[in-house]
Amino acid sequence: MKSFLGRSWDAASWRLVAGVAGILLAAGIALGVYLATQGGDGTSEAQEPDQPTATAAAGQGDFVERLEQALAADRAKPRFRGELGDFAIVDPNTSNNYPCPERAQPATDIAHSELYISLPGAVVDMVSYCQGIFTSITALVPAAPSETIVGRGYFLAPRLELNAEAPEDRLKLITVGGKPALAEVPIPDCMVCPSQVVVIERFPSEAAPGIFTWARTTNDLDKAIALVEQIMGVQQ
Repeated sequence: MKSFLGRSWDAASWRLVAGVAGILLAAGIALGVYLATQGGDGTSEAQEPDQPTATAAAGQGDFVERLEQALAADRAKPRFRGELGDFAIVDPNTSNNYPCPERAQPATDIAHSELYISLPGAVVDMVSYCQGIFTSITALVPAAPSETIVGRGYFLAPRLELNAEAPEDRLKLITVGGKPALAEVPIPDCMVCPSQVVVIERFPSEAAPGIFTWARTTNDLDKAIALVEQIMGVQQ
């Protein structure tokens, strides 16, 4: 089952954090230089050329150092594997929530799938299908304030398998819209790290597969929960 949810903290994720941190560093230095050369009335003032740049760089350097320390502290903790409520945390790229017994046949009418994601501005990014039906749909939400990805998929096992690369202290069992959910909270002191929530919208039965819905944002768990509620049609 191919979906963004299965992409754990791989090299691409760490590059995303490093890239954002670099952008923040550059922007902070530029802003510091600009503010330091402006008077209280908006007019330019002569300053020592090296001092404001050094001050801004030091402040942003502290931020990057704290970020690196936060990431290192999190990586030093063992990744959780095992059962958490209605969820099973498994090794990266090993979840198989909807095995396809035969060669997958393309599904075509995505708008009529019960997995269809209806969000303003959402753009379908990835789909999986089996025997002519969609088994997962992933979409990007460019209008969100930070990088946001949402998804919906089927599952068949009693517990939903997830590839969450996090220590146990960052995995929290919660409820969203009265449904069981698992939240992956962001790394403390990391403003550019992802957080996500996964909700079991429907458990599997003999009549139909289970449905799970999820959202992944940058350091904004409340936003992720709000998006999942919107996808599920939960009243705010």
